[in-house]
Amino acid sequence: MSGLQVNRLRKQLAGNTIVDDVSFEIAAAEFFMLLGPSGGGKTTILRLICGLDVPDSGTIIIDGRDVTTSPPRERNIGMVFQEYGLYPNMDVFHNVAYGLEARGVPKAEVQERVTQAAAVLGLATMLGQSVVDLSGGEQQRVALARALAKDASVYLYDEPLSNLDAKLRHHTRRQIMDIHQRKRKPSLYVTHDQGEALAMADRIGVMAQGRLQQVGTPEQLLDDPRNMFVAKFIGSPPMNLISGRLAMDEGEYQVEADGVRLPLSSKWKPVLGRYARREVVAGIRPDRMTVTNNGAGAISAIVADVELLIGETSVVFRLAGGHSLVGMFAEDMETLSPGLLVQIAVQSDGIELFDPETELSLRAA
Repeated sequence: MSGLQVNRLRKQLAGNTIVDDVSFEIAAAEFFMLLGPSGGGKTTILRLICGLDVPDSGTIIIDGRDVTTSPPRERNIGMVFQEYGLYPNMDVFHNVAYGLEARGVPKAEVQERVTQAAAVLGLATMLGQSVVDLSGGEQQRVALARALAKDASVYLYDEPLSNLDAKLRHHTRRQIMDIHQRKRKPSLYVTHDQGEALAMADRIGVMAQGRLQQVGTPEQLLDDPRNMFVAKFIGSPPMNLISGRLAMDEGEYQVEADGVRLPLSSKWKPVLGRYARREVVAGIRPDRMTVTNNGAGAISAIVADVELLIGETSVVFRLAGGHSLVGMFAEDMETLSPGLLVQIAVQSDGIELFDPETELSLRAA
């Protein structure tokens, strides 16, 4: 079976579990991203896949072949490193050609592949130059050309844009996606930048503390976070979280928190009917809030801050008990100003509930 499979991977370093029972699959032609804060185990997983480290347990399958204990040269992987991984004593041509020459590819084919990759990435006039004379962006293009020239079974990217400025990041991101479209092979990209992940990925695996928290499309992670970590991590701004208690009003559930009553739609009745506690954490999507004149079921709040962004407005609301909510509005909210008392309505699909002890979504549980 084509693609990449990671099954129950574990790795300890100095007595600490760095990768803890991680499993995921990447289909052929899928662009999959591992997203999470630094120290979460993302790069270690990449090193295990490409053979630079050996797992304590678990298996790695590439194109249906178990490569868990195979040396790196037998895995047929195209790797792009954060620090480029170039050879300073070689010119651009030989840096791009190195992997092909090491595998014994005929000289004429090496020439053809390197020339084609260089043309795609705008390096055709630089092939004879030393890589130490190139800028950071040009060196990263050389690293990408080396991956493009190789006919790999899987492509791995270890935060390849983190050393580039904003303009180069955007340009290089398009080049990486162009390589992916040309190769149509499984690709695994590691990043801590959720903007990159949400813009580029077919699916995202969210990592934290060595564990895979959730796997899903960008839309699934934003709309249906499976735990509080994902809810707090995904989105800009992320989901608002408020601790409270469940209550009933005329047969309908509400969340009470410091004098605020948040009505819940009837869709929560089956879920809450199985829930044994009253304490919950309510998650409110910033883009599912409206300012309304209708006080029925709305939340009273004071406008604390208004920030005009490109094409949207961010508003911080202060609630009676001291909680804050951040709302994102597509329209210009010029009628709002700090100190103004308003009523906030939350759309029924903009609320998620979590168990404060397990931190799991009640729907996931």
